[in-house]
Formats: sequence, C-alpha cells, structure tokens
Amino acid sequence: MKKSTLFFTLLFFNCFHFAFSQGSNYSIKVKINGPKDKYVHLAHFFGYNQYIKVDSAKLTDGYYHFKGSEPLKGGIYLIVLKANQYYDFVVSGTEKDIEIEADTVDFVKSVKFKGSKENDILFGYRKYLAEKSAEAGQLSRTMQTATDPTAMEAARNKMNGLQKEVTDYMQATVKNNPGTFAAKVIKANMEPEMPKEVPKKADGKTDSTALFNNYKAHYFDNLDFTDERMLRTPFLQSKIEKYFKELVYQVKDSVIHDADRVIMRSKKNQEVYRYVLWMITNKYENTEIVGLDGVFVHLAENYYMKDATWLDSTQRAKFVERVTILKPLQTGVVFPSLVLSDTLGKEFNVLNSTAKYTVVYFYSPDCGHCKDNAPKLVKTYDELKLKGVEIYNISIDYEPEKMLKFINTYKTGKMKNLWDAKQKYYFRNNFDVYSTPTSYILDSKKRIIAKRIPIEEIDGFLQFYEKQQAAQNKM
Repeated sequence: MKKSTLFFTLLFFNCFHFAFSQGSNYSIKVKINGPKDKYVHLAHFFGYNQYIKVDSAKLTDGYYHFKGSEPLKGGIYLIVLKANQYYDFVVSGTEKDIEIEADTVDFVKSVKFKGSKENDILFGYRKYLAEKSAEAGQLSRTMQTATDPTAMEAARNKMNGLQKEVTDYMQATVKNNPGTFAAKVIKANMEPEMPKEVPKKADGKTDSTALFNNYKAHYFDNLDFTDERMLRTPFLQSKIEKYFKELVYQVKDSVIHDADRVIMRSKKNQEVYRYVLWMITNKYENTEIVGLDGVFVHLAENYYMKDATWLDSTQRAKFVERVTILKPLQTGVVFPSLVLSDTLGKEFNVLNSTAKYTVVYFYSPDCGHCKDNAPKLVKTYDELKLKGVEIYNISIDYEPEKMLKFINTYKTGKMKNLWDAKQKYYFRNNFDVYSTPTSYILDSKKRIIAKRIPIEEIDGFLQFYEKQQAAQNKM
C-alpha cells in the first residue's frame, strides 16, 4: 500500500538524526580535478542506494574545504562532483582534520590522505584488491579461451590460490587493525568461513543442504550490528537484502522466523534496531508475493506496538489501526462475514457461497479504473464460471442508481451485483478497501488465498494455486 509505505518512510526519516555528533569541529580539505565554479558536496551513504548531503564547498585556493562546528558521525562519506560522479572514503568519527588529494582518472590508485589512518588502511586494501582483480580478470579470460585441459586446470588452480590470497589479506588487515572502523568495513565484506571438510550424505555425495544451512547460520558473523556507523555505509542494507532475497524461503513462517532472527541481532543498538525493523517492515508490508501479508502484522504487533520507544502515541496508534484492519484479512484466514443486498433487496452472505472459489470484487461505479476493468471482469466471469468460480461484484457506494447504471452499461448482470443497503460496513476499515478495484480470492472453505490479484490474472493464479496444492498433497 503506497500510502502506508510513505508514512513509514517519513516516520523513520523524521525520527533519525543523520550526520553530526556531539563534540568539536571537523575540517576536510579535498584537492581533486572537479568543477571550478560549482559547488561540490560532502555526503554520506544511508543504505546502499541513497546518500544524505552534509556540506557543500566551492574551489578556493586549489581546495574544496568542508568544515563544520560539530564532528561528523562515522560512516562511508562521498565527495560528490555531480549526481553520477562521486568518490567515497571512510570517516571513523574521531578525526578532526583530513586532507585528500586524488585524480578522478583513477581515484583509488592516486588518492593520498593526511590525518586519516582509517583511510590508509581502507585504501591499502582497495589498492591491493584492484591489483588482484586485474590478475583475476586475466585468469578468467584464460579459462574461457583455453583449449588445453592442462592450461585450464593450471589457471583454475591459480584462481583458487588468488582467492585465498585475498581472503588471507583481508583477515590479516582486520586482525592487525583492531578497533578501527576501516577494519570493520573490510570485515563486513568478507564471506563467512565455511567448513574445511565438506559434509557428506550417507551415500557419499556432497550434502549441499548442510552447506547452505551452515552458510546461512554464519552469514552475519562479519557484520557488526552494534556499531551505529554501519547505518552510514552500503553494507548493512545490502547484506540484509541479500539474506532475504537469496537465503530465506518466501513463506510466512520462514520469513517471520528469519525476520525475528535479524531483528534480535539489531537490538544491541537502538538506532540500528530502528533502521533494520523499518527496512524489513517496509519490504514485507507491500510485497507482491502471495501469502506474506501476515509478516507485516507480526512485525507491527511484536515490535512497533511493544518496544518502538521512538514512536509517539499518534504514530503508535497508526500501527494499531493498520493491524486492526489487516489481522482478520490475512491470507489463510476465513474471510469475515459480509452480508449485502442485490438490486431487488435480496440478501447474500459471501460465506454462504457454495463455489469452489469465490472472488470478492470491490468497486466504485465512479472509479475510472473500475470502468476500464469492467469488460475484463465480465470476460473473466464467463471463463471462470465453468470452473466453479463465483464472483461477488460489490459496489462500495451507497447510491443504488449508480450501481444500476454500471450494471447496465458494462453488462455485469450475470454475476452477483451487491451493495451495502443497510450501511453496516465501512469498507476501508472492514475490508481494507483503500483503492478500487480491490479483490479477494477465497477457497471452498472461504479462507483467503489471495488479495488484490488483477482481474485478468485470476485464472492464471488459480491454475498456479491448484498445481501448488497438488504438489503439497503429494508430499
């Protein structure tokens, strides 16, 4: 629901304090071949796909001089020459004066720092990595073009050796620089260590499931959830997004289990907890994957409504309101009783439908999208009634003459056309109808199996659903 997403986004960013911490001032002087008559900006990452501007400066005496009366909070900062051209460096939060000199032709190779041990560490690693990446590229090309098996095997062995060199270098850098933020940044980019002996099944084959479970269990070992500075890097968000995209089975119970696991890690730091909770909530409140609507309800009930201390009473009430609406409408739950009247005054209860599948379709006679979709609705009804599907076409307006005009104009008379003649329902709150058309698909037991499926996709969804049910019944 886009409107709710905007609320949660604004709620999060309005509550968050970004660039500055308490203490003395900062000074960052940058000598780089940037524009002479335009502002260059200092910014920091916030997640991997956005940055927050902190300061601006014009070229003066050969330098862009960023300065402020409070120190910068730690994170990965950016020198932004223009929207698609920026160069990053690390700030631990303890530096007062940093000087940077670099050529944009090859920033990593040319950059020099004064007053920043952190960047000496980080860019020592980056320069090493650039060298090894060039070697890896050459080996990769050899492996792609080699026709001699011996040469290919030699290149493959060299590649494995190169990967071990890089891993050893990263581990040594982290070990030799304890307490530095640069070491934490490098460590966050390391993959979890896997077992030296590959697990085997009883038949002697590699146990890929055990390898996967081990990788997943240790996936976050190298990421420090206690350090708030990680919020101002791309690594926290990208690691969490990869985890839920590639390692979490997308069914409600699995997502909830893993969401709880990640959130509990983040609770060691209040600001990290707030961000991680917002991020996961935002991901699953509006997911297009059928059956995951209960994830948002779980997160709201167990976190936002319990211990989100940054919310005021009005903000918390909004979560209570959304949960109150959504909880009885979750996928897998029996649809609430809905008793409506047809154009002749006869009452129908959706729960009394004897169809194999029941589509509850809410529309407004004045809605442009509803008018555009009406021909598709009629076509879908004609195709699906032979497959045991009933459609309840429900007007959310309280003017029956408008409903009658809609029925006559778009020829929907073959299906059940209903309205709330006794004005018992507030459809937005009772059935989460915040836009029209809105649809629910119910199985024979009137359990919700899908929501907001476009009318032209209902047939395809039901085919998919039946194949899925048949596969589960064989298990």
